[in-house]
Amino acid sequence: MTHDPRPLPHRLHTALQTATAKLDLPLETRHIEALADELGSFVRALCAEARADADDDAPIRYAVAAASASVDEQAGVETTEYAGCIRRISVDVDHDSPAAVLAERLRRHHDVVVTDVPNAVYLGLTIRPRTAAAWRWWLKELSIPAASVTVQGTHAYAAGEVDGVAVHVCGEDTGTLLSADVHTRQGLAVDLGTPAGAAAAWARRQPDVTSIELRDAHTLTVTVRATSPVEWQWWLRELGVEPGSVTFDGATAIAAGDKGGAVVRLRGDDVQPFYEDQATARLMGLIASTTP
Repeated sequence: MTHDPRPLPHRLHTALQTATAKLDLPLETRHIEALADELGSFVRALCAEARADADDDAPIRYAVAAASASVDEQAGVETTEYAGCIRRISVDVDHDSPAAVLAERLRRHHDVVVTDVPNAVYLGLTIRPRTAAAWRWWLKELSIPAASVTVQGTHAYAAGEVDGVAVHVCGEDTGTLLSADVHTRQGLAVDLGTPAGAAAAWARRQPDVTSIELRDAHTLTVTVRATSPVEWQWWLRELGVEPGSVTFDGATAIAAGDKGGAVVRLRGDDVQPFYEDQATARLMGLIASTTP
């Protein structure tokens, strides 16, 4: 759309003149000129209000500062840091690929803190929206229905698709901004008087937990059904699980970690597919960088 260089009153005069003729209104030229002058300040105020509303909802864009890049030859990942944002991309991925181009576009928003591109059609996006309105803007931008959002701890997770690219988004500290927009589930009954009970009480608040079994005062088993690699990554990080220590029983991942002095035996149902793409798994920290 081209910008009309004429002053606003002149453009209003032309628009009013056209509308008057179309509606066959009994207005003379002097009436139209008076209306154009009178409405000029009102239209300017409306335009300013619309721009302010758009600025409040949309994340702030920023210019890319000088970047410093490094390549981890073992992991096969190139990392670039700039203006508080980290970009990670597999060295095997073309920078003109759909996922890389999308990451390049989205990272210009101030909310974006990490972009992960392990292959041409997958983008892991970590953002830190400041308001609930900004979070809703991201959901709309990534074509994600609000009902599909889940919360792990204080982080919100969701998955969408943009121009053929699968996007898994993590909203850091976004859980504190949300209420009825996220899934809730009935808590499991546990005894809080032991380290295992305290860990179970923490685990039961997570939406992808399907069962909790207390073995003794210091040991429990937690079974989860994570819906994306970033959600599974959250469990490994929260329990201090070393990536190389995860084993499999069919499609179920088995790992051991610690939470508040309790030993947590973690079972991840149907997460084996997250490990099939080695580049994605390595980039998301699901396998050690030394894995062939």
